[in-house]
Amino acid sequence: MSMSLRRHAHRLALVFVAALCGPALGGEMPPPDTVFNGVAHDTLYALGGEGRELIAVGDFGMVVHSDDGGDTWQRQGKPPTDVALLAVTRKAGHCIASGQQGVIVYAADCQHWQRAEVPTDARLLAVDVNAVGTGYAVGGFGTVLQTRDWGKTWTALTLDWEALTGDWAEPHLYDVHVDARGEVTLVGEFELVIRSRDGGANWQTLHKGRRSLFGLAMTDDGRLYAVGQEGVILRSTDDGASWTELPSGTAAILTSVWARPGGRVVAAGIYTILYSDNGGNSWRADTSAPARIGWHLAVTGFQRENDARRVLVVGSGGTILSIQR
Repeated sequence: MSMSLRRHAHRLALVFVAALCGPALGGEMPPPDTVFNGVAHDTLYALGGEGRELIAVGDFGMVVHSDDGGDTWQRQGKPPTDVALLAVTRKAGHCIASGQQGVIVYAADCQHWQRAEVPTDARLLAVDVNAVGTGYAVGGFGTVLQTRDWGKTWTALTLDWEALTGDWAEPHLYDVHVDARGEVTLVGEFELVIRSRDGGANWQTLHKGRRSLFGLAMTDDGRLYAVGQEGVILRSTDDGASWTELPSGTAAILTSVWARPGGRVVAAGIYTILYSDNGGNSWRADTSAPARIGWHLAVTGFQRENDARRVLVVGSGGTILSIQR
């Protein structure tokens, strides 16, 4: 990957020119509802939540939150930073956000933010934490940080990239997932998927290739989905042991993916939202105006009281779209 492309990828491919999705497969769906609009120059990069408490973050330390499951959203007081916040996670009432210049902020109540001392100034493009406070933040040039106290303190981990990639290059890392046991899975450049089962001491390469992977989703039934450049969608049905490339029907950059047991999957990207009801075997493109005109940077689903799933997509213009899945 050229240095120019690597710099653009740091911002989750915002400045790439992507192809529009092809025609929808199967029946039409109602268009997404717009539940929040920022101003023209706002961008929301990430969202997270649990139950009815949801949070999204973006440019210049922007934070918006919802306490009614995403029906309404309000701007929150800014954390102690003016840089772009590129990732956020919420678990057990705690929130952690990461972003440009190695910034990490945390809040035990998801409202009163504090700045963490962090041993890097690299862009931190993704962050995740489990229910006991073990978390990871990842980003530029192979940066991997670990916390065991809900984001208050962080330790830099050193990975053997030559062994993991067969190259001395330190790949940019774009997404991270840590489960209840503390197992952590990362995706990044070179179609890299790696995992540690022992708290970051040892790492295993699960997949590698030539394109960048920007988003990762894992389900409770052992399925993994990873999305990225050139419309690539990868799926594993055996907890990462083997991978299959799925026919996405698009060459658009895909930045994020959400999946649930039973086969429902949503992938989002530049001017693109894709749906699958059969575990990714086939996809249909959302051809509505909200899907085709936006740069969609993160997608996440949340359980609703009536057992329906609300899927939310954030991106350019500070927009939050709601999809019933």
